[in-house]
Parts: sequence; structure tokens; C-alpha cells
Amino acid sequence: LHANESIASLMGYDDLIFFQPNEPPASPMTCSEQKPCDFCDSEMVCGGSLPIDLSTGEDNKLSFVWEAPDDKVISIAADSGDMEFPPRTRVELELKTPDCEAEYQDIDIDTVTLDFDDGGMGHTQSYTFLKGESFVELAADCGIFTRMQFEPAADGILDLKFKKLTVTALYDSQKVAQGELEYTWSTSGYIWMRKPEDGSIELEDFVGVPSTTTATSSTVLPSTTTTSPEVGTDVESAPKPTSLPTSSPPSSSPVNMDTFVASSFLILASVCTHYY
Repeated sequence: LHANESIASLMGYDDLIFFQPNEPPASPMTCSEQKPCDFCDSEMVCGGSLPIDLSTGEDNKLSFVWEAPDDKVISIAADSGDMEFPPRTRVELELKTPDCEAEYQDIDIDTVTLDFDDGGMGHTQSYTFLKGESFVELAADCGIFTRMQFEPAADGILDLKFKKLTVTALYDSQKVAQGELEYTWSTSGYIWMRKPEDGSIELEDFVGVPSTTTATSSTVLPSTTTTSPEVGTDVESAPKPTSLPTSSPPSSSPVNMDTFVASSFLILASVCTHYY
């Protein structure tokens, strides 16, 4: 996978890890000074486009793969301590396509699976998965939105360390727009993992393990909130993302594909723009 960590020098904050689509074959990323919203200051905005055809998914599965560079692991940690509200981290994605209509699909979160691949480190992922704050949504305008929210486990510890996180959802390919569509992504939208409050998020150096050693954890979400290794408590219903303006990067040559894959790069972004 191809990381773009050099882009960090163009930004100004270190509380987000941004991701760039690289499969299906995406257009080259472009960056320019823009005003993401009417009341925002100008900032560096990066984006691109990629072709996706959800109508060809014979198994009705849509997967989002969030992956660290080859020599890195994604590390997210926090301790709730005496905090009134537990720290949270979110994995979020927003993809848009113009002039499109389809039947709205709010994917049943109980059908979504999470697979943390730690690259053979044997790390125990400690978290509570907040189903009520998480969703996968195929919008009526054909947009693709997803959020996975994690908080500390019952012992107050949030400790995630992994090479790759795969989120897989079941959808109805007969209800989506038929054929290939060109989707755009932008750093002024949602395409990141967030640092938890009073916690940390970083790309740490990956200490390789023998190729014969594998250790992954896969969790199929039950009807109650899933925590690893503890069991947590679900909270409130899921709010949907507020659309933010995105840039319009150049298009790429379409390829039939219903699986979105992201490779990570660390980008620094403005808190006033990205947090909601």
C-alpha cells in the first residue's frame, strides 16, 4: 500500500489520520488552497476521485479497508480516568457523486463485521464499539457514508493497535444506481480516524514478525454493544453526517469494483473545519 505521509507538511494539526483511496484505481490526489465553507478560513484541501459500481456486487458485500503503510501500525489510545464523558475515536468516510438518485439504505449495524488485523503482533484490542453512534449508509443521492465509533472498554482503557481495519457491510445491490459512478473524496469531508479526547493517535513504526506468525481478531457484532476484551454499553441513536463542501478533483478511468480500499497517510487538518 502506498502512504502519502509527506502531505503532512501541507497541513497544521496532528489530531487526525487521513486516508487516501487507492483501490479501485483512483485519480491522482490533488491539493490546493480552498475555503471548505463560507465561514472558514482558507486552508489546504486535498482530494481525488475513484470509480465504484455497487450494482455488480453479487455477494451484496461492501468492504472498507483502512490500512497503515507497510512500515507502520495505527495506534489509538486513551484512558477515561475521571472524565465526565468517555473519550471517543471515530473512523469516518464520505464519498459523493453528482446528479444521482437511488433508494436510501441504512445498513443494519448488526450485519456489519469488524476485522482488526494486527500484522502478527498479538495485540489485544481494548475498546467498546458504539453501535448507536455507528452506521453505514447508502444515501438517496448515491452518497456513501460510514462511521465506526469506539470508546474505552469497561476498565476505562481504549487501546487499538493494528495494521488494517476491515469494515464489511451487507447491502442490496438491486436498490443502488445501476452502472459505474465516479465518486469524489476530500479532506474537507470525512475520510479519517480521529484522536480521542486527551488521548493519542499516531502511525508507529511496525516491528516486523516472522511471516509464519499471524494474529488477527474478527468481531461479528451481536445485538448488544461489542467490547474487546470487555463488554460495554450502547448509547443513543446514530446521528447522520452533515454534508460538507468538497472539491471537484479530476476523474479517473472507470473500473468495475464494489470494494473500497484505503491506504493511510498522516495529514494534519483544522479542528474548526472537521469536527462536528
